[in-house]
Amino acid sequence: MEYVQASKDKAAVIELKNAIQIDPKFADARYQLGLLYLKSGDIKGAFRELQRAASLDPENVDARLKTAEFHLISRDKKSAREIVEAVLKAHPDNVDGLALMANLEIIEGNFDRAGELLNRALKLSPKMDRLYSIQGRLYAAQNKSTQAEAAFKRAIELNPDKIANYQVLLSFYQSQKDPARAEAIIREMMTRFPDNVRPHILLASLYRQNNENGKAEQTLQKAIETFPDDTRLLLILADFYRNTGQFDKAVQTYETAIDKADNPLDIKAQLADYYFEQKKFDQARKLMDEILAENSKHGGANLVKAKFLIKEGKSQEALTLTANLVKNYPRWADAYFTKALAHMNLGETEMAQNSVLEALKHNPRNSRYRALLAYLHFNAREFDQARQEAAIALKLDPRNFQAALLLAKSVLYSKDYDRAAAMLEEMRKKVPDNVEILGNLGLAYLGQKKLDQALEAFRQLLAVQPANTLAMVNILRIEGSQGKSRDSLLQELREQIKKAPQGTGLRILLATLLMGENQLDEALQVLQEAQKLDPQNPRTYILSASIYNRQQKLDQAIGEYRALLEKTPENVQAIMGLGTLLEQKGDIDGAMAQYRKALQVRPDFAPAANNLAWLIAEQPEPDLGEALRLAMIAKEQLPDEPHIMDTLGWVHYKRKAYGLARSEFSQAVEKQPERPVFRYHLALALYGEGKKKEAVKELKEALAGDKPFKEVKEAKELLEQWKREITG
Repeated sequence: MEYVQASKDKAAVIELKNAIQIDPKFADARYQLGLLYLKSGDIKGAFRELQRAASLDPENVDARLKTAEFHLISRDKKSAREIVEAVLKAHPDNVDGLALMANLEIIEGNFDRAGELLNRALKLSPKMDRLYSIQGRLYAAQNKSTQAEAAFKRAIELNPDKIANYQVLLSFYQSQKDPARAEAIIREMMTRFPDNVRPHILLASLYRQNNENGKAEQTLQKAIETFPDDTRLLLILADFYRNTGQFDKAVQTYETAIDKADNPLDIKAQLADYYFEQKKFDQARKLMDEILAENSKHGGANLVKAKFLIKEGKSQEALTLTANLVKNYPRWADAYFTKALAHMNLGETEMAQNSVLEALKHNPRNSRYRALLAYLHFNAREFDQARQEAAIALKLDPRNFQAALLLAKSVLYSKDYDRAAAMLEEMRKKVPDNVEILGNLGLAYLGQKKLDQALEAFRQLLAVQPANTLAMVNILRIEGSQGKSRDSLLQELREQIKKAPQGTGLRILLATLLMGENQLDEALQVLQEAQKLDPQNPRTYILSASIYNRQQKLDQAIGEYRALLEKTPENVQAIMGLGTLLEQKGDIDGAMAQYRKALQVRPDFAPAANNLAWLIAEQPEPDLGEALRLAMIAKEQLPDEPHIMDTLGWVHYKRKAYGLARSEFSQAVEKQPERPVFRYHLALALYGEGKKKEAVKELKEALAGDKPFKEVKEAKELLEQWKREITG
């Protein structure tokens, strides 16, 4: 305590820790340590020690109330209220408790109750400045601006040496959108607190909010001259240059801060991050490597490293790195944002959304975070939420082009075509050749049924990007609807391919159209050309296999799928296609192996589970338990698919669970009554239940149509046998 009196806080902390080590239940030592942590800005440490002091010594009302304040700051209103209510029950005239409860009531909108509490507190301590600040907040919440201003000024009058009182009045003026009075109170703070850098920062921020960038820059530069040892000002100025797009000035300011700083690693990391953001990757990597060589666990440098990993397609490694960062720095918004990007690249949409929400929790005014959340909502087809988040992102940063585009696309996909077209037209004026704007504008015109304008937008898009498949598809669709012949459309597409000789997508489109015209040989030739241009594109192999299958060339079709799987071994569509062809060819073991492989890649992949369940059930000594498990997986994923109902029913039938089988077969027949095999299976289940007349009726229905099925011969024999049984 002598060290505290002498303002030797670091020495005091050491002695208090020594005292606690000797006696961990020494409540007063923990209380004093909490106060010192609070003074130094170590909020986490202060909360820990004050909470412990309050639990060890319930009579320490100040410790309890400060703990309640921490709960309130972290939005845990319930815990804060419980503590304050307990204090006021024991000490009904505790002014700090009354003030804190009044704050709680204001937050929850209980204004009358808040007023009663404040009046009691003011009677007890009529000259406590803090009470007038709370009273000002109450009046402001009730839109009583004149009374609010008077209360805030009264707090300053009572304690003119407390800078927080001026800041509360400043916040009020800013909420009232009164920049003149806001500036006046800041200048009063500068006069009153000449050695405090905070008013200078607030003035620059005010100018920035009012788009007076020249004044903001001058204010920061003057502050740097006045407080030359405060490197924080240099970082604020560098951030100002970043946000206003002044790359060279930003870099120069960061470098000045690095030269002045006692420990420059953190600032170097900020500069590395800025280089990365500006796509100056060589400079970013060089700085990052320098920092990590000195401190391999440096948070800022590791964040840049995570961003490089995402850029290089190593999202899983980036995820591991960012998971450690958020664990070590649980309030670091940008670490959560980068983690969200890694999740998104891995297709983990829900986890990406959770991470970006964590980022916004710690920095709700970041436009990039809002734009990413909008993008995730858009991809999930949650267009209203996407529109809302994109609008917030755009309000926070009107220059955020991606947010503006996401907003327009969300409006478009909500089918508000008129508004979407208006927004995209405005954007096209500023960025006339942007392919995303042109493509979405064309779609908006289509929604408005303005076909000529849609054609113009798509043709402009092709002029900018000749290989754009979206534009070509829509041009062909519109022209086809206007009566242009199929041959003319095909010729137009061939001409476009000449303008974009590397356009794989256009060739795939041509092959698809040729398949529709049954020009299979030419379609194969076009797909082979596309394969040479882009050997990794799975569509070329899948379409080629489909053509070979139509031509009854199963070996060639199988060869296409095998070639694709050599390049992309976990391509589920290719695995499934190969399994289907092998089954078609009669290679049941080979087909089953492929279906199992598909389920290794995607354990809930319904088509593979369904096909494998059927094949297992058809084995000479079937594992019907495994077949049932697989059929249930398929049913869970696609509960309304009749073929899956039929498979599950067949497994039940094999297990002699005829009632369950009949239920599944009945649903399949209800979905597709024209498929005779479903009725045949239903008849078998009914017969198994002993409902022979109903079985005969269903079997007659199955055989009455003109659609053949594989078991027709067996069905006819069974019908005659069952008739004899009924009549005999």
